[in-house]
Amino acid sequence: MSLYRQLADRLQQQIEAGVWQPGERIPSIRQSCKTHGLSPMTVLQAYQLLESQGRILARPQSGYYVKAAPSRPAASLPQQAHYSGSVDINDLVFEVLQASKSRGLVPLGMSVADPTLFPHPQLGRALASCMRRLDPFSTVADLPPGNEALRRAIAQRYASEGLAVDPQQIIITTGAMEALSLSLQVLTEPGDWVVVESPTFYGALQAIERLKLNAVEIPVIPGVGIDLALLEEALAQRPIKACWLMGNVQHPLGHTMPDEHKQALMALLNRRGVALVEDDVYAEVYFGRERPRPIKYWDTRGESLLCSSFSKCLAPGFRVGWVVAGRHAERVQRLQLMSTLSTN
Repeated sequence: MSLYRQLADRLQQQIEAGVWQPGERIPSIRQSCKTHGLSPMTVLQAYQLLESQGRILARPQSGYYVKAAPSRPAASLPQQAHYSGSVDINDLVFEVLQASKSRGLVPLGMSVADPTLFPHPQLGRALASCMRRLDPFSTVADLPPGNEALRRAIAQRYASEGLAVDPQQIIITTGAMEALSLSLQVLTEPGDWVVVESPTFYGALQAIERLKLNAVEIPVIPGVGIDLALLEEALAQRPIKACWLMGNVQHPLGHTMPDEHKQALMALLNRRGVALVEDDVYAEVYFGRERPRPIKYWDTRGESLLCSSFSKCLAPGFRVGWVVAGRHAERVQRLQLMSTLSTN
């Protein structure tokens, strides 16, 4: 059992034994580090696990406090990685998405906003204006990596958030799904192993099935992110080629990884030499004053590929996505030319 789970179990036993009463403050992260000889990240993971199970509550600038006993036992979390190998999910996803077309249903099988929320009149006027001014030669100029002005605008958005991105390393795609699929193709060959979260976005499993890859499912700690101890075990046991992960507004759980967890995750992948394919599309619908940073922000090797789109926040029907591909940019462009040729 990982160190942070051992600490979480020890604290939970103490709470159940009445050592720490509801409303009382448990030892601080610094105190627990000193008492148990653990790193701050290990203690933080233990506390966040207990918080996700409803055992303790974090109070800003104060610490962690014991919550009242839950009315029913907290659901147990998976304790190990699952090496599922081949994936067979496309038929099920096809049936669900076909059913979601009905206007009489709330599409819980799809992660989309209510269509009436999008600014259709404004988008229509903008599109008409662009068409009147369209350069006929743009049909050639906008071949991969895509429209230069759009790529610069995306790079400027990242720059405003502290992430330096070269516009030449951005490839415009037909939605985020193409960006993610192309990224996976660049990094893998049929039969390779790829890490996904459990639970994960069904699109990741579809791509793995289509590319004939093998999946390693690593449990997610709700409210925290992928279990780093189990991920490290999997990286040691199998020749993992890539990890398809979501750091912001994880689908389907909806949480955002704390920055400390993102940093530790990226450090682990950098240390192991494993590439990250980051699905960051839901960061565009974050709650809060500042957009959360992607995991790529802490990438020191330049091996991660960051994928996103405007489909969830502005114009789903336009299917405008992109991948920040880094040193893989040219290979992604070549793959796109061999598949979809270019975006619209």
